[in-house]
Amino acid sequence: MRKKIIPALLLAALLAGKAQAAIVSDSLRTTIYYRTASARLELPYMDNDRHLAALGDSIRSLGADPAVVLRRILIQASASPDGNTKYNKELARKRGEDLRDYLKNNLSLPDSIFTLQPQGEGWSELAEKLGRTDAPWRDKAIAIIRDTPEWVVREGKVVDGRKRQLMNLAGGRAWQYMKENLFDSLRSGALVVCEVERIERMKPEPEYTPAEVRQATDMTAEGTEETPATETESTATLYNKEDETMPQDNTDKVTAEKKPFYMAAKTNLLYDAALVPNVGLEFYLGKGWSIGGNWMYAWWCKDSKHRYWRIYGGELDIRKYFGRKASEKPLQGHHLGVYAQGLTFDFETGGKGYLSDFSYGFGLEYGYSLPVAKRLNIDFGISVGYDGGKYKVYEPEDGCYVYKETKRRHWFGPTRAEISLIWLLGHGNENSKKGGTK
Repeated sequence: MRKKIIPALLLAALLAGKAQAAIVSDSLRTTIYYRTASARLELPYMDNDRHLAALGDSIRSLGADPAVVLRRILIQASASPDGNTKYNKELARKRGEDLRDYLKNNLSLPDSIFTLQPQGEGWSELAEKLGRTDAPWRDKAIAIIRDTPEWVVREGKVVDGRKRQLMNLAGGRAWQYMKENLFDSLRSGALVVCEVERIERMKPEPEYTPAEVRQATDMTAEGTEETPATETESTATLYNKEDETMPQDNTDKVTAEKKPFYMAAKTNLLYDAALVPNVGLEFYLGKGWSIGGNWMYAWWCKDSKHRYWRIYGGELDIRKYFGRKASEKPLQGHHLGVYAQGLTFDFETGGKGYLSDFSYGFGLEYGYSLPVAKRLNIDFGISVGYDGGKYKVYEPEDGCYVYKETKRRHWFGPTRAEISLIWLLGHGNENSKKGGTK
């Protein structure tokens, strides 16, 4: 039996000869970045143009090699877990489609070579990043991501879910930590993996003379009972996690360099309607907190009719944003705060006048900031507190202003009303659409 098998194997090797080849798998990959809540591919953003140019050069160089076949371009698009789940999944799908169209048009590739795998929310990436932290609740968070379904449904109703459990973990501190330290790095958008098959030549087999071939054939034919030879293949697999020609996936490093910055410029439309021009700025401090200031100035007068409308001063406030909208993006949703103000005024409408060198107030405020456009919000608010200070009462007589008395004001109750137009400023401080974020 052994004498029959050996010549058969020798004959198979001779017939294959030195032209025998092996399939080698290879891959090229890069990561493309998107702005928060955006599915539009921006080439200058975070070196996307450099990444895509390097990818294109690599694909073209592979295409010039007749021994290489580009089998598939896999696009895995995702979004960070914060925000509305349904919107995040749609955002991931749009990012993948937009990137596919760009590559198809610029590299003249067929539709069939692309495979889109929208990842939705990047839970696995979040778990991986959590594993590299030393947060005390880390293991619990990873267990929730691994073991809790996206939605827990009982009797046809959603009663719990993965995101809800994470938001409640450690009294909300875990979710806040992830928002401030991890979610930004999950907004990379899309991973592009080019899968390549390459024919690599094997080492040449020894040359055999025709006489040796005939001898091997004769040895096989001598057997009265033939045993089929087991055919063998020599294959090798090569997987390059990061191709040398491709830019590395430095998500955390690039995100740190491009950390979002949130601020807003505003004007209270109610003050504007009362002919008191005003402007304010608000800065996001993190963890839902912000600090802001406003300045107002009006200096209208018509001395011939004893009409004055003069006021100037400022306000400072500290706010805490909360609720679902606030968890999606800073400077929106419900907010509570404290404020303090100081101002001077002179009001007269043809009769008695009221003049204050300095008045002050402080109290509590509540409001809701509603997204209405990409860079615009409307903020509705009301404040209650205390207004105090001295003011003088005077009357115009014979072209003069006659002082009557000095009074002190003590007022507890509603002190301010606000319908402010908010202009969002800063990197990443954009609404995705009217009434929504992320």
